[in-house]
Amino acid sequence: MNSTKLIDSHVNFGHELLVNSIDKIVKESLDNDIHRMLCINSNLYDFNKDLTLVNNYSCIDISLGHHPNLVDIIDLIEIEHLLELHLNQSKKIIAIGETGLDFYYEANRTKQIDSLKIHFEVASKFKLPVIIHMRDSEEQITPLIKQYRDKVPNILIHCFTGTGEFAKKCIDLDCYFSISGIFTFKKADNLRKTLKILPKNRIIFETDSPYLTPDPHRGKVNYPKYLKIILSKYCDLVSMETKEMSDISNSNYFNLFSINN
Repeated sequence: MNSTKLIDSHVNFGHELLVNSIDKIVKESLDNDIHRMLCINSNLYDFNKDLTLVNNYSCIDISLGHHPNLVDIIDLIEIEHLLELHLNQSKKIIAIGETGLDFYYEANRTKQIDSLKIHFEVASKFKLPVIIHMRDSEEQITPLIKQYRDKVPNILIHCFTGTGEFAKKCIDLDCYFSISGIFTFKKADNLRKTLKILPKNRIIFETDSPYLTPDPHRGKVNYPKYLKIILSKYCDLVSMETKEMSDISNSNYFNLFSINN
C-alpha cells in the first residue's frame, strides 16, 4: 500500500481493553499513518472519563451519546440534561452519538426510540451531526432518520451492515456510511455486495476498536492500526487505489463533521 493518511472514525477508547494503553495506541496509530481518530462516547455517565482520556491529544476528536443497549440504566430526562450539560462545557465534541436502535438485545424498544429522538432534537439545537447504531431495526429506524434528516447537519450510519434496500433509502436521504472490518469476514458476502452500491463521497472507515477485528487478525483485540487492512480490502472490492480512496474518505470525514482541515 502507498503511504496514506487515514482517519479512524470509531474508537472506543474508554473500553477496558484500551483505557490503560492510550499513549501506546496513539503512537502505533501514528506510526501506521492513522493521523486522526474519533473517540466514541456511548455512555453519558462516562463522558467525563472519556474526555479526560483524550482531551490532550490533538489527533483525537470525541462524540457524545448514549448507546441504545444502555437506555435501561438512565432516565430519559437525564439523557437530555447530560447531553446539553456536556455540550455547553466542552468544545471538543464534534458529533452526537453513538445513539440509535438495537433490537437484537433486550433493552426496552420504546425507550430506545424515545432516546434516539432526544439525541436528534439536541443535535438539531446544537447543529451537530448524529452517529447512528442500527441493528435488527431497519423498519423502525428509517422513518426516524427521514423525520430528522433535514433538522441535523448530517447523519452517519456507523458500522454499516444493513440490507441493500436500507442502503438505498439512506443514500436517498444523503446519509454517510462508515465501513468496519465486518465485511472482511468470510460469511459477509451479502454485505460485500451492498457496499459496492454505496457512493464513494459518503464513505468513511472505522475499526470500532477493540471490536470487529478484520481478517486475518480476527480473534485478536482490534486497534486503529488495523484500519489500513480495512481500507485495502475495500479498495480491492471496488477496484480502487488506496491513496485515492483514503483522500476521498478523509475529505468525507471533514465534511461530515464540519471540520476545517
